[in-house]
Amino acid sequence: MKKTLIPLVILGLTACQAPDTQVSQTFDTNAATIAQVFAEFESESDAFFTHFADDAIWRGTGLNAPDTITLAQVTEKYKKAWATYDYELLPPTNFLPGVNAQTKQTDGSVRGYFEWNISKPATDSTAAKSVRVKIYESFDFNPAGEIAYTQVYGNLMAGYAYLDSSDE
Repeated sequence: MKKTLIPLVILGLTACQAPDTQVSQTFDTNAATIAQVFAEFESESDAFFTHFADDAIWRGTGLNAPDTITLAQVTEKYKKAWATYDYELLPPTNFLPGVNAQTKQTDGSVRGYFEWNISKPATDSTAAKSVRVKIYESFDFNPAGEIAYTQVYGNLMAGYAYLDSSDE
């Protein structure tokens, strides 16, 4: 009995450790992708969109937002925003491992709480303005390493309303 039990315990322990290492490596790779995504977003680069699967979706989290927002819709929205606003990710950047909603096990997805400075340049008739917005974001990846699902929680609507107001 003891001879059978010891190999089973060793097998059980090593089987549990192998997936954790792989999930950790997947998370590290995915976090590096998100760091690149943020850098490309800040620089208003179309390369930003290449990190997303063609069928990627965003969960609508704003007031009266639809449940599903497509990559095409996000592309149009972000290009318009880039033409109006400037974005800066403020330190520290702290990527956190996400979990599968059903299993509650880490799965390589990336989460985090971030602070963005959003600014609107001065014009002939308006002064430059900026606002800092604290955001929670999550990114789930498909097996090909592309972002498949994104959520962004924060009071962005109030930030944009402030930037677009004529009040100082």
